[in-house]
Amino acid sequence: MVVNGNANVISDNSLTDPTKHAELFRYLENLKKDEDGWRNSLRTIVSNSLRNVEEHFLLLQVIEDFLQRRYSAASPNDVQLVRELLLHWMKVILDPSQQKLPFIVNKMAHIFSMVFAVDFPMKWPSFFEDLFFSNNLLEPTVVRFYMKVLLAIDSEVVDRDIQRSKEEADRNIKIKDAMREICIQKIAQSWPTIMNNVNDDSVQCLVLEAIAAYVDWIDVDLIANDTVMSIVIQRLGQSATSEAASNAVCALLQKGMPPEKKVKLVITLMDVLRGNNLLAVTEDSDEDEVLRVGSLVNTLGLVLIDVYTKWVSIIYFHSFKLLAEFLNPQRCSHCIFEGKRFSLPQPL
Repeated sequence: MVVNGNANVISDNSLTDPTKHAELFRYLENLKKDEDGWRNSLRTIVSNSLRNVEEHFLLLQVIEDFLQRRYSAASPNDVQLVRELLLHWMKVILDPSQQKLPFIVNKMAHIFSMVFAVDFPMKWPSFFEDLFFSNNLLEPTVVRFYMKVLLAIDSEVVDRDIQRSKEEADRNIKIKDAMREICIQKIAQSWPTIMNNVNDDSVQCLVLEAIAAYVDWIDVDLIANDTVMSIVIQRLGQSATSEAASNAVCALLQKGMPPEKKVKLVITLMDVLRGNNLLAVTEDSDEDEVLRVGSLVNTLGLVLIDVYTKWVSIIYFHSFKLLAEFLNPQRCSHCIFEGKRFSLPQPL
């Protein structure tokens, strides 16, 4: 199918031929401005009428532009049309005869995350159930895409390094709250299941990346348990997954929690890491192993310093409060506390 009658614009070498870039840019911009451009692009993809992978990628850009600028106000029919694209892609993922180039997969993962950010939870609370949990999550291509979508959602909704408007920040808080209530437990439970059953290093690393990304805001007990941590510790000792596993452990250690709970976690992890000889290096250790151990030790040290600082502040505060009450029990409610400093009112 040719979108808007431009049969010769998107050829097999249109992305790499500099002489065609200007024409291609104009074509794309016209498609984005056309009210039906994204619909025609989507229908071309869903009907399997693509002539080449270049066309596929460029039409996805048109759809991406629509999702970015206009999807939040889309009609129910248009919402359903977008869902057809996502469901179609899941069929492509499951079809071994279909070509799935990495840059197309990554683009689709981003599109999934954009739809999720707008539709979940009000319009599509069963997003994960419909697209992933109802499919075979032990099939490597499905799992790999599932993990890429989780990471894309983290970037779209959670990543604190990306500046957000107040409206986006408020939306993202609601999305995270809804995920905690609706699907995050099932997502977290899928991670050890996948790691125990899918013997693929790239999949293992993607799962560990997802754990590292999500542990910051989900219930710590979903990660800091015997089932998950035993797998993560095992992967620390394997060269293909050690870096990703180290990042997951460091992310867990850096997660915000009360000092007493953090100390228990640190002590437990240190004992486990030492017991598995994962905090030691020798003359025979390679560079990757030295870097991994260094990263773990550095994170452990920084976390312990942070816990110590917080505990000292708490102890000082309560000590001064008790002292104030002891020195002036009748008027301690009028004491002014400012962090570690306080002042008592002067006698009348």
